Amino acid sequence: MQAVVIHRHGPPEVLEFITDYPLPTRAGRVLVRLRSSSVNPSDAGICEGFMGGPLKFPKILGGDLAGIVEEADASSKFKKGDAVAALAPGYYTDTQEGTYAQYAAVEEDHLARLPEGVSVDTAGGVPLVALTAWQALMAASPHQGQRLLVFAASGGVGHIAVQLGKALGLYVVGVAGPSNAAWVKEHLGADEVVDYSKQDVTELYAKNPFDIVVDSLADNIGKSISVLKPNGHHSHIMNSGTNKEALDKVQDQHKQGKGPSTSLIFVKPNGAQLAEILELIAAGKVKLEVAKVFPLSDVAEAHRQVKAGHTRGKVVLSIP
Repeated sequence: MQAVVIHRHGPPEVLEFITDYPLPTRAGRVLVRLRSSSVNPSDAGICEGFMGGPLKFPKILGGDLAGIVEEADASSKFKKGDAVAALAPGYYTDTQEGTYAQYAAVEEDHLARLPEGVSVDTAGGVPLVALTAWQALMAASPHQGQRLLVFAASGGVGHIAVQLGKALGLYVVGVAGPSNAAWVKEHLGADEVVDYSKQDVTELYAKNPFDIVVDSLADNIGKSISVLKPNGHHSHIMNSGTNKEALDKVQDQHKQGKGPSTSLIFVKPNGAQLAEILELIAAGKVKLEVAKVFPLSDVAEAHRQVKAGHTRGKVVLSIP
């Protein structure tokens, strides 16, 4: 099969496109013929060694997938020909398998069927960012009418978090740059948008704090906590710049009754949650913004696009 592997950490140039890589061993899992995947900042970080390293090379990167079931056990609820999506553990650093490939073997409980109207050709951009946003919101036990602040609201996780927040009945404020502020409000449906180049979130909302903050930025914990209600919740998406000591300090203070709670979100595969999100996409309540589609053979350029930053939405990989 076609696959992209790394034999060492390094820049995008270490990504090697191979046309005769062995098929994954199914071993009771569901074999999926991929049609799309995507590149996330975490994939770029693993490639370059910023987020730990795989135990063994060669490593196929990627955890996102959408495709068609090729083979499954007779007892499986998935059958040959089903259109599916999943977040597979390839985005972890402790497995050699991944989804920058034509085939992947996936645990059944990681898979979700694609509803009618959700394209398998771009749905590979959904799982990691959508599950991250969903799990970040669920960590706060949201209730209709609560106030949600989303940093990096035009990014992969952020643009889904804004839309999920609205679908859950929250009042959503997004933070974005000048080129994306209007888009976050008009396209994503945020109730308010803060252009960080012109306005300071801390000053704007000091007297009107939030119930929930979703934050995927490094060195942003203090600002996030400063605009939360004392009983609010801060969901921090783990990244290469995460300051775990600062998060632990906030949580320790919360346990002493001295401020909001916080959680460190490291996304976990979950087919049931993904199925709920895909139904929202099918209903038109959530839309995946595709910044650009690259062929699998051009994955190095896709990594450069993601590394450049400020990508609106997702970079998708088309798999032949």
